[in-house]
Amino acid sequence: MDITDAHPAADVPYSCRAATCGTCRVEVVEGGDALSVAELDEIEVLDIFGDSPEDVRLCCQSKVVGGASTRVTLRVCDD
Repeated sequence: MDITDAHPAADVPYSCRAATCGTCRVEVVEGGDALSVAELDEIEVLDIFGDSPEDVRLCCQSKVVGGASTRVTLRVCDD
């Protein structure tokens, strides 16, 4: 979410930073292995939407843990 705050053109909707609503669900298009591991609270919210943390993440909980040259591409979920 810090990156989204710094780059509002990313246009990721969100209303919290606590993995409680699922508003900021994003599809992992590329570089998912460079993201932090999903914790239980995030997995539980994704499960409500029928999503897998390998394919979809909550932007508010995802952190890039790879190197600076790691490319991560996310797409906002439409539903």
